[in-house]
Amino acid sequence: MQNTTLTNVNLYEEMENPFTGEKTLILTSRKLALEEQREQVRLRLVEAFSSAPLYQARAEKDPEYWNTFYLGQVR
Repeated sequence: MQNTTLTNVNLYEEMENPFTGEKTLILTSRKLALEEQREQVRLRLVEAFSSAPLYQARAEKDPEYWNTFYLGQVR
């Protein structure tokens, strides 16, 4: 069985700029994959909840509502 907890997941990788010698943190492919997965979930939730009157009323008050919609998200 696959372990689905996100303990000790390094989402950033330190890389040195060969021209300046400065060290920079860059996103790893795992971080990008998690962000893409999160966006796909958000889009499915928008599709499922956009027909509910409660959420339609909230969207009428806030034009950016569906762009930031995500259940369980702390704002």
